[in-house]
Amino acid sequence: MRFRLKSGLTLRYITRGAGRPVVLMHPVGLRAEFWLPVIAELEHQYRLLAIDARGHGESDFDGPFKLDDLARDAAELVRAVGLGPAVFAGCSMGGMVAQGVAALAPELASGIVIANTTFTRDDQGRAMIEQRAVQAEKGMPVVLPSTLARWFNAQCQLNRPDLVLRARDWLLANDPAVHAIAWRAIRDLDFADALRKSGVPKLCVAGAEDQSAAATAVRQMAHDLPHAHYREIAGAGHLAPLEEPQEFAALLREFIEGLPKQG
Repeated sequence: MRFRLKSGLTLRYITRGAGRPVVLMHPVGLRAEFWLPVIAELEHQYRLLAIDARGHGESDFDGPFKLDDLARDAAELVRAVGLGPAVFAGCSMGGMVAQGVAALAPELASGIVIANTTFTRDDQGRAMIEQRAVQAEKGMPVVLPSTLARWFNAQCQLNRPDLVLRARDWLLANDPAVHAIAWRAIRDLDFADALRKSGVPKLCVAGAEDQSAAATAVRQMAHDLPHAHYREIAGAGHLAPLEEPQEFAALLREFIEGLPKQG
């Protein structure tokens, strides 16, 4: 389905199921289909919306954007379709967008799930992310080897080549300019203060083998935040929902069922 924002941009999203609303947001360079294995586990219980972020998949973009812009896009969609408040769940960049919704539109978030990411970064981290943006400007084939190596460890690459090929195809479909813009949005991640003041319930999920957002950092984030719980998926890397959709769905279900009932 497609939705036209007030800005004139069009967002494309997938929707399945009925019940309590859950909005799913994907990692950088990927698309809504990233969430299909998790959706298959949960669509008999919840109303699920998986969004193509600006410039990703089949959604429009019109120039540089920030994480705040992606969060406002998701919030506008949820308001327009009358689904709020909803649980906003995201992996990697999507987890950053979920944080943005909690910070900018807390009335819309009954809970957020922050998977495979943290909530801020230091100068060294910003410099590293800027280098990824510079590399992206050279073309998607240039960034492909290092990205896949960060996302999937050697064992996963050997045992689950289907996942690696799926991510490879999604990445190669990206516009390099958009990919660079998205990395610069990620570079500026800083929702730490807003989340420390937020009363929105939070689930922080780590992959035990994540090479991009270490489980120790995700655990520390959960410790630092109010109303936050930590869960870890053994053996999973940076794309935990894609590698272990059944376990991720079970954690999401546990979190949702522990939230206050909606009237």
